[in-house]
Formats: sequence, C-alpha cells, structure tokens
Amino acid sequence: MSALKTLLISISVFLLLSGTILFLVFMYLTDQAPNDVVNDFQNSGNLFLYKYGMIEKLSSNEIKRLYLDTCTRKCHGKDVIEKKPRTAAEWESVVARMKAPDRAGITDRHAETIIRYLQSHFLSNVPTVLPEKTMKFVKQYLWRSDFGDDDLFLDVIYIPREQLSLLRYLGVRDTPSDKQAALFVVYINTHQGSVPPWNLAEMATLHDNHGNSQKAIGWDVLYQDGQRHHNQGLLAFPNIDTSKAAELEIKMNLPGLGIREFRWSLPVPSLSE
Repeated sequence: MSALKTLLISISVFLLLSGTILFLVFMYLTDQAPNDVVNDFQNSGNLFLYKYGMIEKLSSNEIKRLYLDTCTRKCHGKDVIEKKPRTAAEWESVVARMKAPDRAGITDRHAETIIRYLQSHFLSNVPTVLPEKTMKFVKQYLWRSDFGDDDLFLDVIYIPREQLSLLRYLGVRDTPSDKQAALFVVYINTHQGSVPPWNLAEMATLHDNHGNSQKAIGWDVLYQDGQRHHNQGLLAFPNIDTSKAAELEIKMNLPGLGIREFRWSLPVPSLSE
C-alpha cells in the first residue's frame, strides 16, 4: 500500500513539475504575464465548451478572441476586415462562405457569434458591393441618414426609375412589377435594443415641394437578423410626378420616436454624368 502511495505522489509531483515547466515555456514563447496566460487558457477552455454547447454565453473578451482566432489568424490580417465595413446582410453572407471546410471551417454556433460581432463593430450604412463610381453617386445623390437618434439608425436610398438596375446590388432579387412606383431601400440598425416589427408602409408618406403627397403602398422585408438588431426592406409609393418637382421628402411617423424626415433634391443626374 505504501508503495502505491509513493507511486501516486511521484506521479503527482511529476505532473506538477511538467505543468509548471510548460506554463513557464508558454509564458516565455508568448511573452505574457502569468495572469495573461491563465486568462488565455481559460478563454480557450470556454471557447471549446461553447463550441459543443456546454456553456451558453461567452464574455466580450472571449467573443473577440473567437473573432481574432477564426477570422484573422486563420485567414488574413485584421485590416482586410476592419477597414472594410459591410452591411449586416453582407457580413452574414461573408461568414456563410467562410464556414466551408476548405476555408475557416467554423461551426454554426461560432458563425452566429462572429456574425453578431462583425455586425456590431464593423457595420456599413450602405452596401459595399457597388462599383466605386456607383457608390460615390449613391452617397452623393441617393442616400440619406438620420444618424441614429435614440440608438435606432435609419438609412434610406432613393431608387429613381432610371436607376432600377441598382436594386440588384441592394438585396432586391425581384424587380417590382410596378415600374412606375417610387422605391426606397431602407436600412434599420440598432446597437443596444431591437428593431420593432414595424410595417413602414403604415407610417410613411412621400411629399414633393408642390404640396403633393402619397401614402406608402408596400413594405417588403428583404433581410432581418436573428437578434432583431438589423432590418432591411423595400418601401414603395404610388407614382409621383417628379418632372416638375425640385424636392422629395419622406416623413416616417415612428411610434414613440416621433417623425423622421429624409429629403432629396431633384432632378437626380444620370449615373454617367
């Protein structure tokens, strides 16, 4: 019995010494303080447990670690991601492509967490898939924003009838059958709360500078994320004669948030000008 006890003590001492040596070597190789090494091991352990559903949530530091380990250390540098913000729908599409086994090979659970991190930290208010010249045109003449009152950001892109080809870049797969309708692509984003399940067709009116107005006739949701932080849709109005108008204005009466206004000067020049 004493021999077995001696053996167990020897094994324990050996494992302790081995662990200590590995710990010191890891500190030396990574140039980290002891607390940082302990946190590193803890984060790695929690990420492993989260991957297989053994814990429900990650801390903000662990989520950032997951993003860095998956998106920048396996694939490419940080600048490729962080200097090129994308819309919420675009980030979801990017991560979906990276889930492939021959790429990052991440699990669905990790992918969902990374998508939320990217949408929260590197969000673009307008699509990034547009050609550079087209993007400049959209920002100058068609895109309007309320810049996020009450942590709810609305961005509206006017689509003149002459520019219907833009719809395919903006998540609209099927061109509306009514080619005369006045169309606007709307992005709704929030960082802290959730996007209400609004029907913007019930809240929006379109006006010109001659006093003419139209109530919206359609709100088609194009994209919404599972956390209700991001929403994108197509807002449609009946045909309004813009040939003699110098200005268009949308007024949205949002419950609890008041009226948001978006204005466009007319005529909108052609893209080639």
